[in-house]
Amino acid sequence: MTDPSDHESTAHQDDMRRGFLFKFSAALVGGLSAIIPVAFGGGFFLTPLLKKKKGGEDGDSFLLVGSTDSLTPGGPPRAFRVSGTKTDAWTTYAEAAIGSVYVSMNEAGDLSAFNATCPHLGCTVNYKADANSYICPCHDSAFKPDGERTNEIPPRPMDSLEVEIRNNTEVWVKFQNFRAGTSEKIPV
Repeated sequence: MTDPSDHESTAHQDDMRRGFLFKFSAALVGGLSAIIPVAFGGGFFLTPLLKKKKGGEDGDSFLLVGSTDSLTPGGPPRAFRVSGTKTDAWTTYAEAAIGSVYVSMNEAGDLSAFNATCPHLGCTVNYKADANSYICPCHDSAFKPDGERTNEIPPRPMDSLEVEIRNNTEVWVKFQNFRAGTSEKIPV
């Protein structure tokens, strides 16, 4: 004859196994239902860190700013607006204003370009034809036409940029901003 306590012990063990499997299955489903939204949410918030900056034509970082037809050999520099793709964390703006540059052409037809942002505190520099110099309206930083500073206010000369002519008349500039207030030219 079987002992009734053996039957109760076996039933208790079966209940414990079923309870364990139920709890394990609930934890697994609950864990998966929590992990999936956290993974997608984390990917969304990390997107700005994972995006690569794109350059201009063919990814070479040069941007079209204007035409050589608007430049006079040996004449004053001309301001050009720089447009490109601007990314602000999760939002991307196509063809947004990202800065401005001054481009000049010497008598031989060679181009030079400067970022129009003052290296002192980041204001936009103006070219004054009557003084033949660049003047910052914020704190009177001043620069010669070649970008060299004429007073001790700015910590460095104007930031020169690579420039080239493409397709005979197109002016392309490798636009980049640099940290203001430092004597070193540090890209930002």
